[in-house]
Amino acid sequence: MISQPEILILLRIITAHLLADFLLQPEHWIHKKNIRGVRAPQLYYHVGIVGVLTYLFLADWSNILLPLFITGTHFAIDWWKSGRPQRARYFILDQMAHLLMILTGWIFYIGITTEAIQFIESVFTSPPFWIILISYLAATWPFGYLIAIITRRWQRELASGDSQQLAGLQNAGMWIGWTERFIILTFILLEQYGAIGFLIAAKSIFRFSGKLDGNRERKEAEYILIGTLLSFALSIALGIGVAYLLEQWG
Repeated sequence: MISQPEILILLRIITAHLLADFLLQPEHWIHKKNIRGVRAPQLYYHVGIVGVLTYLFLADWSNILLPLFITGTHFAIDWWKSGRPQRARYFILDQMAHLLMILTGWIFYIGITTEAIQFIESVFTSPPFWIILISYLAATWPFGYLIAIITRRWQRELASGDSQQLAGLQNAGMWIGWTERFIILTFILLEQYGAIGFLIAAKSIFRFSGKLDGNRERKEAEYILIGTLLSFALSIALGIGVAYLLEQWG
């Protein structure tokens, strides 16, 4: 059983990471690292701050191995990230890698390697884990493709041979759909059904606050409404099914 002081250690070293990686890392340092990589002095300044803060927040003055481990892995991860495009996927991978290394170092520091391995094995051999993972994956790409296929004929009707007529923010509709289905599925699994109604109302206000004077505007509103209702219906049906499976398994 992990004690409260051991959890507090993990929280402190994560705080040190957040301070070093965001609050105490100027934008021009990031820019220099992306351009020069391992040759950038700013990389070493940043990694030095990571090590110092980790040591201070750990507050175990006789232990230098954990701060060194976190510092070394932070350097390797930032080196890998340098030169990569400034995209969300690399940011997420970067932060996940940092947190994984922090968690790994903490596990060895408090001496629960056997318990941690057993916990990881129990998670990956647990059907509810795979049910939830599959449900979130299904709510993104497969449902997105299905909705696109169903609404394709209306999109062609609106475009009328000119795809530029429907041009908007690149992939904005895809990201909106992913986000709303992710949120709805989460609300259902948390049994927060009232929040789904708030989400529907909020999206309706943003989507349909304009006037529908012309025939084209009406068609566009109907097209968006069809896509939205399909997205919501599929997400709700999926959430109900997943909740039922989890209840039966529990």
